[in-house]
Amino acid sequence: MNKPFIHIIIFLLIAFEIQAQQLPLYSQYRLNGFVINPALTGIDHRLQASASYRKQWQQMPGGPVTASASYRHYLEEDNMGVGGYFLYDKTGPSSLMGINGTYAYIIDFEPREIKRLAIGLNAGVYQYRLRGSELITDEPDDNAVFSNNISKIIPDAGVGVSYYTDKFHVGASVPQAISMNVKFEGADGLSEVRRVAHFYVMGGANFKFGVDNEYTFKPAVWAKYAVHSPVNVDINAAILYKDLISFGLGYNTSKTITAELGFEVAQRARLYYDFGFHFSQLHSYLGFNHEITLTYTIDGPEFYTY
Repeated sequence: MNKPFIHIIIFLLIAFEIQAQQLPLYSQYRLNGFVINPALTGIDHRLQASASYRKQWQQMPGGPVTASASYRHYLEEDNMGVGGYFLYDKTGPSSLMGINGTYAYIIDFEPREIKRLAIGLNAGVYQYRLRGSELITDEPDDNAVFSNNISKIIPDAGVGVSYYTDKFHVGASVPQAISMNVKFEGADGLSEVRRVAHFYVMGGANFKFGVDNEYTFKPAVWAKYAVHSPVNVDINAAILYKDLISFGLGYNTSKTITAELGFEVAQRARLYYDFGFHFSQLHSYLGFNHEITLTYTIDGPEFYTY
């Protein structure tokens, strides 16, 4: 397979992912679930801060880079969860950066047992930026190609619902619920990004075993759908030993396999590293995926399911 053909294949692959899934992808989604479903904000009664960084297709110039920082807080007297997160995502000449606030109203069905239903909302604002000067074309002087550097400020909103127990949780959400066409206009061209609603279904479980329940098995799944795109499913599972160290494996239907290692770096602070690769003939051109997440639990119960 010659290099020009490879470049065409990679370009088509990137274009398909951008059209199909406009929102950032995560391998460690269960560690920060309220970012993809606002109903998970505070549903586990935890006060937690986290930060993450993801580099996808590290071998390819301009591959996706995602960074985020978040905080969630449970308000016991009001049965509510509040939180927020900052997000930066860049792929080639395009990027988005912004903030989102999240809110969840939590209903406790059993005061003596952990059975909760939550309905959540998120709202925020993002800056879309297109650096036309970074576009590389066969005809640099083509007037039909947008070459300005320009940005747009747009609103964002989403909704979600989740049912949570000490053994499992299931939920669904609609992030980027505000669909719109974002136009970038300049003196030398026009470019347009069509934002569409996404539909997520997610779930996770928490099974303890061992003589003193020192081991915890934690499977999770995240199914994603956007208009005019195939369903994408991410499945992973991790084994945790005494809340000190964990190891996990995952598979995504985009033909990506991941491996994760997590460990306690200080009291209530955990560091997770995820390593992934695309198992196809394009792997040598795309390279590996790397993702790292640091979480710090300020307050809350010892168990958690995601």
